[in-house]
Formats: sequence, C-alpha cells, structure tokens
Amino acid sequence: MEINLVSRENEGELILSGRLDANSAPEAEPIFREVAERFDRVILNMEQLDYISSAGLRVIKILHMAMKKKDGELVLSNVNKMVMEVFELVGFAGLLKFQ
Repeated sequence: MEINLVSRENEGELILSGRLDANSAPEAEPIFREVAERFDRVILNMEQLDYISSAGLRVIKILHMAMKKKDGELVLSNVNKMVMEVFELVGFAGLLKFQ
C-alpha cells in the first residue's frame, strides 16, 4: 500500500493506493494518527484503493474517532464499489461521511 499526503492549510488529503489490510494497516495507523493531530479536516481519497480488510476498517475507525474527538471532519472520497460494499456490510456507511 502507498499513502501520499497533500497538505492544504487546515486540510490534509491522504491518497491511498493498493490494499489496506493486515499487512499495511500497521504502517497506516501512525500516519492516520499524525494526520488527525495535524489537521482539522482529513480527506481519505480511495480512488486507487483496491481492497480493504477488517484491519483496514479498524484504522479508519481510529482516524474517525480521533477526528470526532477534536471536532474535526473526516471525509472519504472516490470510494469504489467493492470497498463501499464493505463499508455498507459492516455499518460504516451510516457512520462516515462520503463525497
């Protein structure tokens, strides 16, 4: 998995590509935590994300909770159909904000 950060004042966009799974989630977690501390608004651009597992869902939930705790905003963008189905199956579709 590859994560690229685009920084815009109070907003950080993380561009995710590849697979967010048990192998990559441990690398993603500290990056997600740092971005949550640094920005008031975080966008997870998932246009190039091919797959997400329960480990990936876990780190997204950690990011969501960190942003909520500080009254920030987390937005998921460009979510492909397969990944969106996973969010819907586990009930995240109603919890998270999508654009």
